[in-house]
Amino acid sequence: MKAMQAMTRNVICVHETDAIETARDIMKEWDIRHLPVVRDRMLVGILSDRDVLLHTSGGQIAGDGQIADRSVRETMTKKPITCCSADPISYIAGLMLDNKIDCVPVVEEDDGELVGLVTSFDLIELLREKDVLDASRTVPWNYAVKLAGGAAVIYP
Repeated sequence: MKAMQAMTRNVICVHETDAIETARDIMKEWDIRHLPVVRDRMLVGILSDRDVLLHTSGGQIAGDGQIADRSVRETMTKKPITCCSADPISYIAGLMLDNKIDCVPVVEEDDGELVGLVTSFDLIELLREKDVLDASRTVPWNYAVKLAGGAAVIYP
């Protein structure tokens, strides 16, 4: 399976000149954790909910809900890790695991135009849709479960 089959195509984006407060409000309204940052449809950065949190007063949202007077440009991750629409899902999952990130923007290989976004949620959704987690399957190896007190139960 390729990125083009798993990616979210209707991606909500922000511009680098937008206020971080605007980006935060969009994240809340749409219940999303990542916003690609674009300039003329070209990806220039990514903004996560963690980025927003880190750039609040002392790392905490102020009591009145106000955040620092910053632009998205000052807060975003510049040059985010990306993939192309033909990249295999296994490669994208590896990027996420190796870099401890939860989304990978999908860009056109030739010009960097944003075409989609693959999130960890998208990958988990694939498992559910494809019934990969079939409860009737047996585990093809032995495993042990340690119990309190140090005893181990070995399952064939």
